[in-house]
Amino acid sequence: MDSVFGEIGTKAKAKSSAAALSKEELSKEELSKEELSKEELSKEELSKDALSLKVDPALLEEALNAAVKRRMIGVWSPTIAAAMYYLKGSIPRFSTSEVASRWIEEGLKRDYPELMRKLKEDMEH
Repeated sequence: MDSVFGEIGTKAKAKSSAAALSKEELSKEELSKEELSKEELSKEELSKDALSLKVDPALLEEALNAAVKRRMIGVWSPTIAAAMYYLKGSIPRFSTSEVASRWIEEGLKRDYPELMRKLKEDMEH
């Protein structure tokens, strides 16, 4: 697994280096147009169309097959890790996996209801 993530990290570093070079070539005006402001990224400003997701049946099937083979995901966040370690140490029988799964699923249902509905339907069949 480390080799997979290492390979992804190498590709990401190469892309970020190329992006940094191209940004240096941009004028200040072009660069300011390229960057998004916090207001543009806020949920209030996003339309329902921007938050909706058209589900591709072929990709959905591929995702379901991948999930059967590999049920775990990784999340890189020092803040989340610290909170989970704290809760695990302070609450008897606290389950990091159970809580993280519930929180992620709730967030996906909120942000991508159609995807989650289709996934649930397909997993029941």
